[in-house]
Amino acid sequence: MKNTKKIILLAVSFFFLYGCELALLGLGAGGGIVGYQYLEGHTSKEFPLEYSKAWDASNTALENLKISISTSENKDTQANIEGFTKDGKSVSIKLKERGQWVTTISVRVGKLGNREAAEKILTEIASVAGL
Repeated sequence: MKNTKKIILLAVSFFFLYGCELALLGLGAGGGIVGYQYLEGHTSKEFPLEYSKAWDASNTALENLKISISTSENKDTQANIEGFTKDGKSVSIKLKERGQWVTTISVRVGKLGNREAAEKILTEIASVAGL
C-alpha cells in the first residue's frame, strides 16, 4: 500500500512537472517571437542629408502625415521624436549624424513595430527632403 501511494505521488508529480516544462517552453518560444518582432519592427535608413536638414524633414513629414508629436529632443548630433498616429499608435523616430552629410533615421511604429508604417514615414521624409 505504501509503495502504491509513492508510485501514484511520483506519477502525479511527474505529470505536473512535465506540464510545467511544456508551459515554460511555450513561454520561451513566445518570448522569442515577440523579441524577433520587436527587432524587425523598426526601419533604419541612411540619408545623404546634413543633420539639420534631416531634422527639419522629419518634423515636416510627421506634420504632413498628421502624426502628433509628444516629445522632441534635438541634441548636437542625435535626436529623438516621439508621437502618436491618429489611431493612437506610438511613433518613435531617432536621428543620428554619421558625418560627411549623412544622417541615419530609424522609425518604429507601435509597441512591437510595424515595418510597413515605418517605411511610409521614411518615404515621406525622403520626399520632403527632395530625395
